[in-house]
Formats: sequence, C-alpha cells, structure tokens
Amino acid sequence: MKYLAKTSLSLAIVGIMTSQTSFAAIAQNNKEPIVQLGSLSVSLDKQGSKIQTDVVTLQEKDESTATTLRELMKNDAAIDFGNGNGTSQYITIRGMGQNSIDVKIDNAYSDSSILYHQGRFMLDPSMVKIVSVQKGAGAASAGIGATNGAIIAKTLDAEDLLEAGQSLGFKVNAGYSTNDEHSYGGAVYGKAGAFDFLLNANKVDQENYTAGKGYKNYLGGDEVPSSALDKTGVLAKIGVNATDDQRFVLSHFNETNKGVRNVREEFDIFSAAVNPRLTIERQKPTYRELSLSNTNLEWNGKNMGWIKEATANIYAMKNKRESDDDKGGYGAVAGYNETTVKTTGANINFDSQIRPNTLIKYGINYRHQEIEPNRHGDNYKTNTEKTDSGVYVEAIHDINNITMTVGGRYDHFDYTAVNGKKRSDGEFSPSFGVIYQATPALSLSANHSYATRSPRLVDALLSGNSRVSIADDAEAEKAKNTEIGFNYNVGSYFVNGSYFWQKIDGLLANGQTDRHSPTDSNIDNVGYAKNHGWELNAGYDQNNFKAYLGVADSNPEFHTDPGRVSCTSPTNCRPISFASKEFGVKIGRTWTAGLAYRFDQPNIEVGVNHRKVEDTTGASAWVGDSESNRSLKREGYNVTDIFANWKPYDNDKMNVNFAVNNIGNKDYRPHTAMSLPAVGREFRVGVNYKF
Repeated sequence: MKYLAKTSLSLAIVGIMTSQTSFAAIAQNNKEPIVQLGSLSVSLDKQGSKIQTDVVTLQEKDESTATTLRELMKNDAAIDFGNGNGTSQYITIRGMGQNSIDVKIDNAYSDSSILYHQGRFMLDPSMVKIVSVQKGAGAASAGIGATNGAIIAKTLDAEDLLEAGQSLGFKVNAGYSTNDEHSYGGAVYGKAGAFDFLLNANKVDQENYTAGKGYKNYLGGDEVPSSALDKTGVLAKIGVNATDDQRFVLSHFNETNKGVRNVREEFDIFSAAVNPRLTIERQKPTYRELSLSNTNLEWNGKNMGWIKEATANIYAMKNKRESDDDKGGYGAVAGYNETTVKTTGANINFDSQIRPNTLIKYGINYRHQEIEPNRHGDNYKTNTEKTDSGVYVEAIHDINNITMTVGGRYDHFDYTAVNGKKRSDGEFSPSFGVIYQATPALSLSANHSYATRSPRLVDALLSGNSRVSIADDAEAEKAKNTEIGFNYNVGSYFVNGSYFWQKIDGLLANGQTDRHSPTDSNIDNVGYAKNHGWELNAGYDQNNFKAYLGVADSNPEFHTDPGRVSCTSPTNCRPISFASKEFGVKIGRTWTAGLAYRFDQPNIEVGVNHRKVEDTTGASAWVGDSESNRSLKREGYNVTDIFANWKPYDNDKMNVNFAVNNIGNKDYRPHTAMSLPAVGREFRVGVNYKF
C-alpha cells in the first residue's frame, strides 16, 4: 500500500494537465488522488501516466444549486458549454468538440449521435457521486477512442450515503430558480448483511428561460423560445459483497428530456428578415423526447494472488429520440416516429504488482453500436453498425525520485455502412510518461500519448435514407499528444501548469460534412487537425478561507487536404467543411477565479466565482472556411456568480444553498454556442437533507 500511495501521488502530479480550478480541487490541495465523499474516501481511477483532473465530489455537489453538468463544471477554464437546456448544448474540452470526446458513466459510453444539431450528452448530477475530467489523448488504459478527452462519472452507491452504523437511510432534495425552474427528488438506500441497495429519482421542470439584458426574441420578448424542458432521472442499484475482496453491482439508470424543441436545437428562432433559414417554420418546434438508459453489471476484486486489483463490467445502453411529427424536418416522417442507438459493451481491467516498485495494468475493451432509424430508404435497408475492440498493457515503475510509465494498446474496428458495405482496420498506439520529483514541493512531468478513434456512425436520424457509405481505405483517426507540466505544492499554496501539443492525422469526414450533397459520398480520411495551448492554476486554502485562479488557452485548427471537395452541383464545389462546432471551436483565452470563506457560527460559507473569456477571431476551428468566417470577431464576456452554503447541523446531514448567477444580467454567448443566448440574472435556492 505504501508503494501504491507513492505511485498515486506521482500519477496525480503527471495529471496536472490540469485544471484543478474548483474549490473541491483546492480542498484536495493536489496532494494525491483521494477525494472525500462526505465520510467516505475513494481513490480515483488511474490512467497510466495521467489521471482525471478537475474532480467534483458528492460533497461539492450537495453544497451547490447545480442541476446540470454545465453548472457543475463551470469553474474549469478548459471546458466550455453551449447555451440552452439539455441537449441544446454543445461541449468542448480544450476547444475540441463533442465528436471526439466522451461522457463515460460507470465505464459505459457511446460515440454515436442522434443528430448533429444537438448535443450528445445527458447527465443528471443527482445520480452521480463523482465527476472528473480527462484531457487530451489518453494513455493506453484510457479506453476506446480516447483522442481528445472525456468527462468521467461514477453513479451513487448506498455506501456513499449511509452514515456509520446506519442500515437504512433517506435523502430528499428540492430547488427553485427565478427562471421558473422547479426541482425535487429523493433517494432511499440501505444494507442488510452482504447486500446493499439504492433507489434515486429526480425531476427538474424548466420553463423557457429569460436571457440577459438586451436580448429580444423573434416576437420581441426576453424569453428564449422552445427552451422549456421537463427532465427526469432514475437510478436503481443493488450490490453484494460476496467476500471481503469480491463485490458485484447491478444498476440501471434512465434519464429523459422532453418538451417542445426546435429541430435544430442549438439555434434560436429568428424572423425571416434576420435569418430566413431559422424561422419558426423551418425550426419546426414540436414535442420531442430524448432518453438515455443504461443497464450495467460490475465486478470488483482484489488480493487475488498476483492480481492486486481487477474490475470488469458489461453494459447495454440505449439512446432514443421520439418525435410527434418530423414532416419536413430531418426525420422526414409525418406523425409519431422514433430513432434508437443501441450500444453493448464490456471492459475488464487488471492491476498486478509484479515488483515492489512496478505496477502492471492490462485489460480488454469491447463495444458494439447499432442504429435503428425511424425509416429505411428504398436503397438503404441495412442498419449502420460498428464494433470496436481493444487490448492494452501499461507499466508504471519507480526509480528513486522518478516515475516512468510505458504502455501500448491495439484497437480494431469493424464498420457496416447503410448500403451494406463493410470496412475493418486496426492500429497500435504507444504511450510514454515520466515524473521527476525535483524537491518535496516541486514535481516536473512529461508525457507523449497516441490514441485512435474509429469512423463515427452517420447521425442516427439521417441514417435511414443516408447516401453516405465508407471508403475502401478508410482508417481510424490517429491522435498524438505531447504535454509537459509542473506542480508546486507547499503548505496552503499550490501552483501548477502545463503546455500541450496535439495533432490528429487522418481526419475523418463522417457524413456530417457532406450532409447537403445530392450525390453519394463516403466516410473517408480527408485532412488533419492540430491543437496547442497551455493551462495555469494557483490556489490557497487555509483555515476557512479559499481562493483560486485559473487560465486556459488553446488553438484548435482543422485542415482539409488539397483537392478534397464536396459538391452541391457539378459547378458548385468547395473543400470538405469542418465548420460545425461539433468538431472544434476557437475559444478566447479563458480565466476563472473565486474566493470563499466559511464562518464557524453559524456554519455558513459565502463566495464568488468569476469567468472571463477574451475576444477571439474565427467562426469555428476550420481553417478552410471562407475569409469572412475566418476573420469574424466574436466578443468575449465577463460573468460573475455569488453563492452561499449553510449547514444547520454543522455537518453534511443538511445543506441549504443560495446562488445568484450572472449578477450583471449580461447578454452573452459562450464561444461553443451557436446562436442561443445565455441565461440572464438568476436567483437560485436549494436544499438537501439526509435522515
């Protein structure tokens, strides 16, 4: 255990890639990857030469009014969310878009999309105990398609909520915002002998939100049309400790977002004079439901001879879209219709301590995805399918003040296009990392990682009548990421930073880029992407006072190879476009800062958070776009939030939370957003209570 603790410390330092800019990260003080979940301590998943950073814990979540992932992660300067509610939001990590990042829930994930006009991710914070961020290309153990980062969540267990000696417990929560949002939920949990269980349910009702001062909708009001949303989430879990070293957990969660939604969710509605492509007639708002469900069986074992620790899971995930009417829209079906993406997968991971100073990590990853469209066209009867499989091995070795990591993984994909055409290929990806503990307070790190991402399935809603097949020689995208960093940590202070370079060869045009072409097209490797940037963070935590400052800068670029064109007619051709923000976004340099102080009596913490995004130039990260788009200047913005947390019982039994977000009532648009405005000044209150 002494070695593992030392190794975990070293891994945490390499992981300074780093955006520990939240108060939760300051509480950790960057010492080791151990986080407090109330009275429970857990170790974060090790990912070879780097681990997930910017950790948000159950305690931090309970001390906030957050009901969305965007609110939960808003203090990370390297993460940017679009506007709107639910799947109206795009997300980026270091400017790289949702096409190449994942949200992993209990190690279950999909890279498929329902429609490019909406975000890919749904995650109710009430169902999770910890959320962390992996940035850049992952190490060998990071899993399938780890080219640009991931948001990694673990769902609640009964043991996370039970107090010492308690066998049955309850938790209730409620909240209100002046945007006419109501939230309420509850959980029941307990244990008996070797068994434990948890049932958690949550509901958030959001009306159309009010934007900042100066915003006017197409009717002249200040509310954003078609932004209302009814969200429900349910998590059921049962676990059994078969022995002291063997645990099995069966879980199921379901999250549903429903409401009257625009067909292009990420865009506002305009008058014909302002934007004739986004009128209410073309946006076609109608009642739609999006749901994500996952059934997961997980096993954890330890102390099995030469296997120090092992984890395994199998899962069945379903992402479904239902619509009252898609006539004339992308679904092109009159009346009720539904589109489904089904994903099944399995992972098994082993840690073996082969020597006192050498840890070996190895395992297998598998995932199969299939689209069931709302219709099949006359010439396209085949469901789009893809199977990804991978194996990896990683060695972590200590030599005095140096920790080295060397790993490699092999990934293989099998792809079946809508016309039945098949393509398969495989690729080996090495990774290297080193940490030098220069002094007890100062560590220096460097790593170089390769990763691949297989061709993504054509959007599910378009696949039924898609003209997109796959090229004979299509290959997976190949990402390489180099990162250097430092971590200085002494007493109540820490400063850390990193600089990264990234290139992605074999950039894939996966159907979205040729979606308006009247002729058949292929998924193919048509260019490359590159990105570089830096992050710097500092914090102070002593007694009851906390402060942090963070800054992140990135410069993603997407390049199309010369001669690669998309044609809407024989005489109208242009380079294949990556102009959509689902691929990448040029985001202005981003600053985050915060102060907080907790009084002893009464037990109240008050604080302020600020986010500043500087001006930037360019409509997207695509270099081949028109000159007008490349030179488009997008305004930066400043947003300030204040908050308070009161613990009436001087512990985590009860939290009463207050917040005022966007206190200046600023009308702004994050650079990841399309045209939807941000929420204006908003007063929020929430309470959670365990008994």
